[in-house]
Amino acid sequence: MVCGAIGGLGLALVAEATAQPLSWALRGLTPAGVLLLAALLMDLVNGHRDRLLLPLCGLLATLSVVFLTRTDVFLAMRQLIAIVIGVFLMVAIYFLIEDVRSLGRLKYTAGVCGVGLLVVTMLWGEVHHGARLWLAIPHLVTFQSGEVAKILMAIFLAGYVAERGELLRRTGIRRMGMRLPPLQVAAPLLVVVIFCLAIFVAQRDLGAAMLFFGLFVAMFYLATGQASYGLLATVVFGLGLVIAHHYFPHVGVRMSSWLNPWADPQGAGYQPLQALFCLGEGGIFGAGLAHLPVTKLPAAATDLILVVIGADLGLIGSLSIVLIYALIALRSYGLAWQATDRFASLLAAALATVFSLQALVIMGGVLRVIPLTGITTPFLSYGGTSVVVNFVALGLLLAVSRDCVPQPEPTEPDARA
Repeated sequence: MVCGAIGGLGLALVAEATAQPLSWALRGLTPAGVLLLAALLMDLVNGHRDRLLLPLCGLLATLSVVFLTRTDVFLAMRQLIAIVIGVFLMVAIYFLIEDVRSLGRLKYTAGVCGVGLLVVTMLWGEVHHGARLWLAIPHLVTFQSGEVAKILMAIFLAGYVAERGELLRRTGIRRMGMRLPPLQVAAPLLVVVIFCLAIFVAQRDLGAAMLFFGLFVAMFYLATGQASYGLLATVVFGLGLVIAHHYFPHVGVRMSSWLNPWADPQGAGYQPLQALFCLGEGGIFGAGLAHLPVTKLPAAATDLILVVIGADLGLIGSLSIVLIYALIALRSYGLAWQATDRFASLLAAALATVFSLQALVIMGGVLRVIPLTGITTPFLSYGGTSVVVNFVALGLLLAVSRDCVPQPEPTEPDARA
């Protein structure tokens, strides 16, 4: 109900600003209605599931429709369709996976499929905005393969660490104050690090490289409990970025526009500078949804949707979005902590890490803490593949909460009553 009210009111204000019919406000009710129907259907299967994640993600999806309407009505309508498809697949995942622990047996299949998708994209993918991220099935569909691969890699890493975690933690030799696991045990995980750098160079996609690398480091830490591994891997990744900066021109342009956007304010530095200007115009409370849309902001519907929110709702609105993502991360990691099965716990942690890293990478890029990347903001940015895959990931988290989180003991009535 809250999502529907926010969506309806937001689109009514947008319609007023753009002199469009107030019937636009009805579109804001669509995500809320679809999510309410999904919740009722999932309760038919098993009422014991997490009750916080779905409303939070639904609120972000509703806000996505509102702010995409501010930038491009056509994209907003396509986003609505993607939300409906994503919710349908989320419910299908919840119905079809009778026990989420069974996915652990498919870890190697998931890993091979994930790597295969990325390799095929690097070789035959379509180039959009200078990055080779899209894979097309002729006459059927075009999708962003990295979005699908992140779920497959999360399943692989969770299954592998659940199976080999004890070996990673207790075997090997000590060097420089840390235990180095046997190469044959750690090799699949090390391949992921090398593959992250290959993605960055071949696909020109720093965001995907950072996402997969962060997921690797998080899972390796969960397997070993040693932060020194993460530090060592970060140093190796950083050295790889420095080498790529010097030897690959497209990488050098991206890094230079981050370090000094004023060197080319009308070219490579235009997007990051306009993002900062728009955030500054929003101030503390924002200009409001009823003012004219942002027109000078490139990639407003995708890379910089958070900037549009900052311009309209100001610092207060931006911090509210950060709080929503923090609550999603807190609840997702909470499911990982409460899960009674090792694989389910690691899967929930992997999916929580994916959500958290995506949000952090795009926030850091907007604020110029790190280079701005083309990674999507979960549930907010325009992108059919991203929205659908994020709802699939949400379905897996809900399945973990259903199958592996103990149900609270019912309180017995007082005999004296």
